[in-house]
Amino acid sequence: MTLVKVHRPRHNHAMSTYNRDFNDLFRSFFEDSGKTSRSSLWRPAMNAQELEKEYILTYSLPGFEKKDITVSMKDHVLTVKAEREEQKADENTKYLYREIGHGSYQRSVELPENVDTEKIAAEYKNGMLHLSIPKTEAALPREIDVKIK
Repeated sequence: MTLVKVHRPRHNHAMSTYNRDFNDLFRSFFEDSGKTSRSSLWRPAMNAQELEKEYILTYSLPGFEKKDITVSMKDHVLTVKAEREEQKADENTKYLYREIGHGSYQRSVELPENVDTEKIAAEYKNGMLHLSIPKTEAALPREIDVKIK
C-alpha cells in the first residue's frame, strides 16, 4: 500500500462563512421542530415609481385577503397595514421547518407635497397591492407658448 500526501487548498473566508451558515441552517432545520424563530420574521417588498402624472407604489403581499389590508393617509404619510393570522395546526402536526410569516405588517411612506391625496386609488390582485397616487395639476408638466419678437 502506498500513501500519497494530499494537499488540500485553504478555504477562503467567504467559503467558510458560507459553510458555517449552511451548517447552521441545516442544524436548525432539525432542532427548531417547527418553532417560529426571529429569523422567520418577514417584511414584504415594495417598489416606488415616479411617472409623469403620478406615483405608483406596489407592495408584495402574497397570502393576504383584501379584508386584511388597510391603507390610510394622515399628514401626507401613507400607511399600509396588513395582518395574517397564524394557521392553527393539528396537534399531531410536526413541522420540520416553518418559514411562512404571520402577524402584522405596517409600512409608512411620506408623500411629497405635489400629490392629490383625495384621488389615491388602490387595487389588490394576485398578492400585489398597487397604489396610484396622482400628482396635483400644478405639479404636472405643461407647455407654454412663448411668442418670439
